[in-house]
Amino acid sequence: MPQEQQDRKASGESLMQALVYHGPHEMRPEMVERPPAPGAGEVLVRVKAVGVCGSDVHGYTGISGRRTPGMVMGHEFAGIVAEAGEGVDSLQLGERVTVNPLRYCGDCDSCRVGKEQICRNRRTIGVNMGKMGGFAEYVVAPASNCVPIAASVTFAEGMMAEPLAVGLHAARVAAPEARQPVLVLGGGAIGLCVLLACLEMDAQPVYVTDVVPHKLEMIARLGGNPLDGNNINLAALARATTSGAGFPTIIDAVADSSTIKQALPALAPGGTLVLVGLAKPQAEFALYDLVTQERSMKGSYAFSADEFWEAAEWINQGRVDVRPLLEATCTLEEATDMFKRKAAGEIDAVKIVVEL
Repeated sequence: MPQEQQDRKASGESLMQALVYHGPHEMRPEMVERPPAPGAGEVLVRVKAVGVCGSDVHGYTGISGRRTPGMVMGHEFAGIVAEAGEGVDSLQLGERVTVNPLRYCGDCDSCRVGKEQICRNRRTIGVNMGKMGGFAEYVVAPASNCVPIAASVTFAEGMMAEPLAVGLHAARVAAPEARQPVLVLGGGAIGLCVLLACLEMDAQPVYVTDVVPHKLEMIARLGGNPLDGNNINLAALARATTSGAGFPTIIDAVADSSTIKQALPALAPGGTLVLVGLAKPQAEFALYDLVTQERSMKGSYAFSADEFWEAAEWINQGRVDVRPLLEATCTLEEATDMFKRKAAGEIDAVKIVVEL
């Protein structure tokens, strides 16, 4: 048994601090039971940085319905390996890691073909695993879900592997051709990660819409072409920039009724609209705009295990710079107020990082 695990048992340290969700607009730091000792193939991660995802904010307000009272949120996190279960030889105690929050069975048809994100038995840390979430001092995760982060990479940068992997997967689903234009709707953290992934895949130019001036500035800073969503006719832009054909690929990182209705007329006949946003459970769109032009609509959810690893390596190798997105930090004690302000629209930071 590792020395730290022996010390923990001997000292009776069985509690930890966590941010517990109690219902819409009700979340606060509390002392809860620490996770049990990691089982075979698992590690206990001492969380050092966790990101506030847009889906966390939608869960906090109750809009999405995808968070349940009594749980601990947080699925974008990085930390230090504090304990290791039996059979773990790929990681060392004290190793710095970023964690893939998707726990999948490895045996179903989806897992066998490398599509773990649609595993029929999938669970996600910080989404549907009770008090096992990143807004806590400790989390148990499979060792195979942990990717080491380079010494030059901060914990905040490391935890960005999760949203970057979401952007990478959406770009892979869209499959833009090199030197072909792409339109991305929404310049939040996921939309910006889609932008970074598309640029890495050599799509050019990449247009990104938003209505917040600060985010439009960020789009330009990252190498995209910003479009003010309040003052743009996307169909007209599509005709002007593609010789009348329309965008072959559009990625909607908001995916509500208004953005889908904007996207379809700007899409080329036979083109593909990829929905990666999860703002609301339902959306409406013009069926004729989809069917009569044989346009395709695809969903993009999370990422495969390989894509998470690849996104982490992009960050480790400096191929993609996520530092500009890290615009605000707070402690776990300050996170309650930060969630309230973010939900009220008082903060326009792209990514808020809770540091433990």
